[in-house]
Amino acid sequence: MELTRRGLLAGAGAVGLSAALTGARTPAAQAAGPAPADPDYVLLRLFNSSVFNGQISFCLGGASSYTAEVGEVMYAVNRINAKTGNPGDPSMDPPSMGPSAQDFEVLVQEFVDLGDRLERAAESAGKRHRVTYRQRMMRASSYVAQSLFFVLGGTEPDNEAEYFRICQDRWLKAARMMDRPVETFAVSTTYGEVSCYFLPATSGLGPRPTLIISSGSDGQLVECMAFGVTAGLERGYNIVLFEGPGQMALLFEEEMPFTPHWDQVIGPILERVRRRNDVGRVGLVGVSFGGMLCARAYRKLNLDATVLLPAAWNATLLWGDQRSMDIVKQTHRLPATEKAKAVAGVNEDFEQAWASMPRTAQFEIYKRGEIYSRRVLREARAGRVPSQYYGLLEAMLPFVFDRDYRGAGAFSNPLMLTRNDGDIFFNGGSGEPPTPTTGKYDQPRYSFDLLRGLPDRKKKFVNFTLRQGATLHDQPLAPQFATEVMFDWLDTFLA
Repeated sequence: MELTRRGLLAGAGAVGLSAALTGARTPAAQAAGPAPADPDYVLLRLFNSSVFNGQISFCLGGASSYTAEVGEVMYAVNRINAKTGNPGDPSMDPPSMGPSAQDFEVLVQEFVDLGDRLERAAESAGKRHRVTYRQRMMRASSYVAQSLFFVLGGTEPDNEAEYFRICQDRWLKAARMMDRPVETFAVSTTYGEVSCYFLPATSGLGPRPTLIISSGSDGQLVECMAFGVTAGLERGYNIVLFEGPGQMALLFEEEMPFTPHWDQVIGPILERVRRRNDVGRVGLVGVSFGGMLCARAYRKLNLDATVLLPAAWNATLLWGDQRSMDIVKQTHRLPATEKAKAVAGVNEDFEQAWASMPRTAQFEIYKRGEIYSRRVLREARAGRVPSQYYGLLEAMLPFVFDRDYRGAGAFSNPLMLTRNDGDIFFNGGSGEPPTPTTGKYDQPRYSFDLLRGLPDRKKKFVNFTLRQGATLHDQPLAPQFATEVMFDWLDTFLA
């Protein structure tokens, strides 16, 4: 089986889980995968680059949870655009190569500076002004989280671990100033010690409904505030956060990639939390990539309710380079000699294609690759071409969860699945129902279809729409609406 350079260029590249890869007019740009989201679903255009626009929209949407201030973010956006000229996507007319490494660095440094300014402002308020200190420190954490997200695309990618430590430290300082301060603990898992954070309910007596929130491939604890922490505390829930393999400290400091066996991560946390006398029924929400991983935890653990926000079932279908992925699927179990030929061919053609890829495509491969491969993480931080592209794709093969959905039966616990119109990652950006030929790509709908054994009263499918302002992956500009829908459903089973 031969992999040609032309074949690689026709489909190579990573499809991210919270930022779009640019579209294609030239062979080099085609390496980036699908075109950006349909403009009809993009409610706010901060940047011409869809890669920049997607992530910073999440930052702006966090204002409803006090993790951002609209004016501060817009001031930073305007400064970035003035310095970079606001580059577009390769799919634009006229075509562009998109943001350069220097443009990435401008964005990174602007949000580093903004975060540093907010940290100084928090310290100047002092802990005597508890709320002011907390809110400013929370924003300081959120702003450096943006720098952390984009650092691998810039000129100093080896700052990744340092930006993470700053982000985490600021969030903890803010969380300790909450009305009921965060409690930290750790559990032992198959993957080593996992750091956890218990945020006690701020209202209600006796055992309280409790929600474990699992972030995805690039969400930091401060970003979880908009995905259920703030809304849950306001409703009298306890909230539990954690740092699993492929996330936060285990990724950025210990270089540990994701595992598909998310039940082995959630299980010890669930066991520990249920021993507390202030905990009642316990639910789980998986956000973004966590919405895929938590399907395994849902099937194997005795949770009282689960939300997959949004749902998905197959990580291999999210990767833009399906031609190379197909080769890996067909050859990874061949005898060593035959497999070695496929490995060499995939790696060689990828290396040849790398130099002609837009920087946004290189960034996405670094960003989405580091969560599966320690080698990719180290090479990304060194600014080198990923040397084992075959191995990266092979590492994704176990992340398939259709059996977990099919395994839901009459005695299984309640499950809510969500979907977003315009989500180019989990449903290809479509607002229409899946056809027989595209149904498997519309992963939320397909996942729900697999729940044939789960009674109707125990399952719910929610499609977030343009009219609700909840388009695009993870509804970046409508976190408040999404959590309203989520908690109204959870209350039925947990409260």
